[in-house]
Amino acid sequence: MPFCSDDLRVDFVVPSRDEANPTLLHQIQTMSCAGQIINTHEKPLSVARKHGVLAAKTEWVAMVDDDMLLPSDWLQKVTGAIEPNVGAIGTVAVHKNQHAAAYERVVGTIYNLSKLDTNPHINNIIIRRTLMENYSPPKLFFGEDQYFKRYVQKTGYRWKVLPFLGATHLGTSKNYVTIGISYRRYGHFGLYKLMRRMAARIIFTPFAALSNLSFRTLAYLTKLNVEFFAGWTKELVTEKL
Repeated sequence: MPFCSDDLRVDFVVPSRDEANPTLLHQIQTMSCAGQIINTHEKPLSVARKHGVLAAKTEWVAMVDDDMLLPSDWLQKVTGAIEPNVGAIGTVAVHKNQHAAAYERVVGTIYNLSKLDTNPHINNIIIRRTLMENYSPPKLFFGEDQYFKRYVQKTGYRWKVLPFLGATHLGTSKNYVTIGISYRRYGHFGLYKLMRRMAARIIFTPFAALSNLSFRTLAYLTKLNVEFFAGWTKELVTEKL
């Protein structure tokens, strides 16, 4: 490993439910300038991230979800994008789930995924440690990425997302009804963003299925779209009662 000054070294926070992903830990350990790995099992995830980052000793701290895999040069490329006005840097991650990957592949041919304002890619980022000192994390699992992005921007720093560098999101099963509820409850999606999301899903989902030549892709993505809309609408109705 090349020599790294204290200014270059980056500690890693890896929250996990049980045992940490050994493949991810090995990948981090082989990265130049990677510091200590802070593996936490604290709940909820938002609180685990804050406490983990504050336990770090470096100016910049990497927060990487346990269901991620990273290329060996990930840290080198991400730290190379540090600028004085930037508070957090993430990278576009490709889903291992073939159906989700197909959708993002199709969307990516039309629009640069790193410019998409609805996905901050909090699952693989580096952030300034000091930003966590005054952060009050919400007690939620889904949607913290949007919440945290807005917090960083309110401090005056920019949230930066880099194009795909090789990060892979292994992913776990999620209840999209719950995600829809969370996105409405915490103001992640107003009516405009919801309509924009639904329009994109209606347009691109069939093309994703065609790219996979799979009816299962169509059924899978359609199910998620319906669940998300149902959850968002349910929360909206609850607010009006």
